[in-house]
Amino acid sequence: MPKLLLKNGTVIDPKSKKNDVLDILIDGCKIKAIGKNIKDKNSQIISAKGKIITPGLVDVHVHFREPGFEYKETIKTGSYAAAAGGFTTVVMEPNTSPPLDTPPRIARALEIAKNTGIINIYTKACISKGLRGNRITDVKTLVNSGAVAISDDGNPVAGKKLMHNALIESKKANSLVSPHCEESKFYRNKKKLASKEKKQSHYFTGTARFADKPYCSEADFIKRDIELAKKTSAKLHISHVSLAESVELIANAKNNGVNITAEAAPHHLLLTEKDEEKIGTNAKVNPPLRTQKDVDAVREGLINGTIDIIASDHAPHTIREKALIWEKAPFGLIGLETTLALVLTHLVKPGLLTMSQAIKKMSVLPAKIFRLKAGSLALGSKADIIIIDPKKKWTISSSKFYSKGRNCPFDEWEVQGKAVMTIVKGKIVMKDDEIIV
Repeated sequence: MPKLLLKNGTVIDPKSKKNDVLDILIDGCKIKAIGKNIKDKNSQIISAKGKIITPGLVDVHVHFREPGFEYKETIKTGSYAAAAGGFTTVVMEPNTSPPLDTPPRIARALEIAKNTGIINIYTKACISKGLRGNRITDVKTLVNSGAVAISDDGNPVAGKKLMHNALIESKKANSLVSPHCEESKFYRNKKKLASKEKKQSHYFTGTARFADKPYCSEADFIKRDIELAKKTSAKLHISHVSLAESVELIANAKNNGVNITAEAAPHHLLLTEKDEEKIGTNAKVNPPLRTQKDVDAVREGLINGTIDIIASDHAPHTIREKALIWEKAPFGLIGLETTLALVLTHLVKPGLLTMSQAIKKMSVLPAKIFRLKAGSLALGSKADIIIIDPKKKWTISSSKFYSKGRNCPFDEWEVQGKAVMTIVKGKIVMKDDEIIV
């Protein structure tokens, strides 16, 4: 592997607080030197003049669909989409088919990632066996097999006892719980069945009083999980925060010493429920789009640090699936190839976040929360680096994406700022929108 010498780029590394025009020398898969006027005659020189060099982005919430739903996305195509968007590290959700609830399934997913992916790929494991919400998985064994967190993403953990045990076991395994704090179709169907039978099934034992209105239970789940996290002193990470009430609950929990972190997705920062009619089913997501008041609160929570990080919740579906009527179309939208541009255009450019703050929330902090070897430009660290052209204006077009998904609510948006080079372990895997394998 040839040495790479990145010349005259504005290096932004929130971890080391670097923000200066510098050179970076990459030797093999490591960062060998950072400084001014570095010379190495044996290196491939890459001009980064007028551009920004940052640690590779980290997305801790992606659905790569493999195994079971390869027609929607594969680990390979998902990794291509990630590299195109400037992400060098991702964490996959375990709601595949079969779900990632046993060590062999975790091992197989990571093996596929190693053999077909072009970025660093980690995975979560299921909280409950089969994602059914009845019995807890063997958390310690799953973590020892490579899972970096546990989650039943797509479904809430309805049982209070199950969630309590998940937090206890996750703490024993020195990991974290990342629950889906909102209803799901599966959850609602089980709730209807329990009501029809006129008794409370074991699945619902100990749940909070959730709202009768569909998909408005996020804050109830978060409140319950905060109480359990406080009781167990376990580490809790709240995915895709979308309600003003949720932001307030998380802020209060942090002030009271609860070991909690949280993420927000671009669609909950930029779109409201009023956009659903205009966009159609590509805006159907869970948690759903909320009111302007909620969007403002989530955005403010991101700015003031209540919400720690940004994650895409990349969830591809086929055109045919999303062409169904609203009630039958699946939840989810894609985001790996748009997240950076949306953040730069709508948060950094208006001055809501500095570039350094944005990179911290998309690289340094996600890596820290999930204990990943990523998010750093320190000497000797793995050379996962991106080069951003902050002035590049472009129009989002999902038809040109590397992802198999086309369910993008931001199609035809004009944006500014793009990753023009993605380097993973010292190797260029994307240059000027082209994947290099």
